[in-house]
Amino acid sequence: MASAVAGLDIADLSVQLGGQTVLHNIELRAQHGEFVVLAGPSGSGKSTLLRAIAGLLPCAAGRIAAGGFALDGLPPGKRDIAMVFQDHALMPHLTVAGNLMFGLRARGTARRVAQARAADVAERLGLGGLLHRPASQLSGGERQRVALGRAMLRDARLVLMDEPLSSLDAPLRARMRREILELHRRQGWTTVYVTHDQAEALSMADRLGVLIDGVLQQVDAPLALYQQPANTAVAAFLGQPAMQLFNAEASSAGVWLLGRDRAVTLGAESARLVAGIRAEAVEVDGSLWSPLQSGSWPVPARISRVEHLGDVQWLHCDVGDESLIARVEPERRYTAGAPIALALSPDRVCWFDARTGLRL
Repeated sequence: MASAVAGLDIADLSVQLGGQTVLHNIELRAQHGEFVVLAGPSGSGKSTLLRAIAGLLPCAAGRIAAGGFALDGLPPGKRDIAMVFQDHALMPHLTVAGNLMFGLRARGTARRVAQARAADVAERLGLGGLLHRPASQLSGGERQRVALGRAMLRDARLVLMDEPLSSLDAPLRARMRREILELHRRQGWTTVYVTHDQAEALSMADRLGVLIDGVLQQVDAPLALYQQPANTAVAAFLGQPAMQLFNAEASSAGVWLLGRDRAVTLGAESARLVAGIRAEAVEVDGSLWSPLQSGSWPVPARISRVEHLGDVQWLHCDVGDESLIARVEPERRYTAGAPIALALSPDRVCWFDARTGLRL
């Protein structure tokens, strides 16, 4: 069945745990060879969805298919799916070779064949010199490579990865992201990757889905989610800092926002609105990255705090009773308490219906 499992099609999927519905009407499709990332806060249902796909949790409703074959009702071992876990799930008393060979031997592969295949995969993953080392003596990155090697030896086309890098330090995570993507493309996998790390989500995904409170809020290219979130839930989750949300109201001049009337036509049914503003969309007097532009809305402000991160500065500014964050280049010097001229381009403001949370 391995050659047939070449994509993923989930329709109207619901999952219940303890009598409570934890996944609601999930619709998700992954094309052959696509790297789909699911992101969301802790407890949003990301890992639950992976377990349902793998057959480790029963589904209350809906269907799951891979490569045109229905997976519903098949036991986990018959679904031809490889999983890579957060804790790597290695057997510490076995060597690298033993961990790599375990699944092959369990499926009846002859020892010599299993040894040869394990050695080949270990060599490709830079583990050739570690075949006889116990898993308990491996570093975090080495353990992760062994876990990926087992997925390679599974010969599955659909691979599920559940926060596989969360236990690694930042430099190693960055390197392993590149290695996982290279392996995904080389193996021709269809991959569903779960993470709470936004850098991973935005940098790795062909398509990105945001899951919040068991509801798949939006699935699209990462840049589309970042720039055009479908609702305030996605806007408030995605980005560091997240999109800033401000209450606004329709007025005779257009919209009342940040203490002033702003001339804009939205055609909104509700008079209560929410304006979404990314920090990099805030124009700053004197900035090279985001200079003031003619036609933008002026926003007089006062700097309350300067956050310098080396390659970027975040200016936390008071605008009346509101706080607005702006991104500026690191070379400029700003002083807390000083007044500053900011502005907003009408074209870079996202508008949402305050009642439904949906983007207009």
